[in-house]
Amino acid sequence: MTNPADWSIAIAGECMVTRPFSKHQEAEFLGVQQLFNEADATYAHLEMNLGDHRELHPGRGDWFGSYMLAEAALAPELKWLGVDVMSTANNHSLDFGEQGLSSTLAACRGAGIAVAGSGQDLDDARAPVYVETPAGRMALISVSSGNRPHEWAGRPKETMVGRPGINPLRSEWTYHVPAEAAARLRESAESLRILRTSAQCGPGKTGRVLAEDEFQYTLPGGQSSAGELVFKESDGYRIETRCHAGDLEGNLRSIRSAANMADVVMVAHHFNISEGPRGDEPPAFVREFAHRAIDEGADIFVGHGWHKTLGVEIYRGKPIFYGLGNFFAQSEFLEHVPSDSYETWGHDIDRIGTLTPDMWPLHPGLDGPSETWWSSAIIKVHLSDGRLTDVTLHPVEMGREVTKEAKITRSTGKSVEHPLTEGRPMLADQANSERVIERFRTLSAEYGTTVEFESGVGRVRVED
Repeated sequence: MTNPADWSIAIAGECMVTRPFSKHQEAEFLGVQQLFNEADATYAHLEMNLGDHRELHPGRGDWFGSYMLAEAALAPELKWLGVDVMSTANNHSLDFGEQGLSSTLAACRGAGIAVAGSGQDLDDARAPVYVETPAGRMALISVSSGNRPHEWAGRPKETMVGRPGINPLRSEWTYHVPAEAAARLRESAESLRILRTSAQCGPGKTGRVLAEDEFQYTLPGGQSSAGELVFKESDGYRIETRCHAGDLEGNLRSIRSAANMADVVMVAHHFNISEGPRGDEPPAFVREFAHRAIDEGADIFVGHGWHKTLGVEIYRGKPIFYGLGNFFAQSEFLEHVPSDSYETWGHDIDRIGTLTPDMWPLHPGLDGPSETWWSSAIIKVHLSDGRLTDVTLHPVEMGREVTKEAKITRSTGKSVEHPLTEGRPMLADQANSERVIERFRTLSAEYGTTVEFESGVGRVRVED
């Protein structure tokens, strides 16, 4: 019998899953299922809407992204693989509006998968979800940063119902620039009549309250935007980010509640925004939230959204995984693509009747070889009496070599110009495993974390 004080938790990354997979029987694939089933609880992130395309209506696509929709029957497939709990707060949660959100949650719950991060109002989306296991009770809180305002869940008030959506963690951004650049920016804003300073802040005014040494561009059509394009004179160029105070406290309250009612608390943070191009370090506000979450009772913090693995930090004896990377990478096989998506990606919308879902380009991140898109690791976290005792990283690949060329090893279809990658996770071979762990090793060293490669897996050194 398992000692209730001992825990084994399996953690997988972003699931852009569009194809059934339970019929596959390769040893490298069943090894994934075995790792999941050996754990007391298994977590993954759902980057999909699940439902019937004939019943769901897409939102307007004004950005370069994909409409993520697959059949609800994939939820039982994920349960078959061994997934127990999933986060659902992300930038695709409302690709198909409130109907798509509700359909996704119903499909997961119907398959026996617990879900957190989105709901019928803010209280519902922000609440922890609890998973009962033989080892004890696990809680998950799921948040998302980078969503558009209409995607944020809202609270009911008097005669108004709450707004369905995701549990947001908004962020505040300040662009530091040298004195000469600040003067030019001010002059340009004054000439265009779009300058906002601290004098325009106060009672009766919307938007972020500015300090005396800050100023803001209020672009036409966006004057009500709270805190965008705020500049501050400084000694150099840099971008400063911090958590929105209200969202931070609301989510910390959920974490504190979960810590009182569960034996293990996990926090999942989806962020698709970055301080410039997506590099190998998370934005400062993400690290701020991760530390505060652990201060308030979280045992494990996971980040995702950039579709690439990032470093591991051990903070106060608790693990922070800043980027889980992809686990299923099958967005190339989306079958139901709205007309807006074709238009966004530059296809001739007047020829809509001739456009098919295999057109290229239609999906971000797939327009060239990528060393990080097609690989990640299943993370096994072991706890004993609330103390971290072991972390192992089991590399997986999704049908390409883990190299800059990303040669396809498992393809689907007959296209020569733009061949498609199967996208299903399988345990990686020795050479690819070494490359996956080497990336973890290099990026984790920035946080003072040692990752070693032994017997085909990575091991995070945990101090006694």
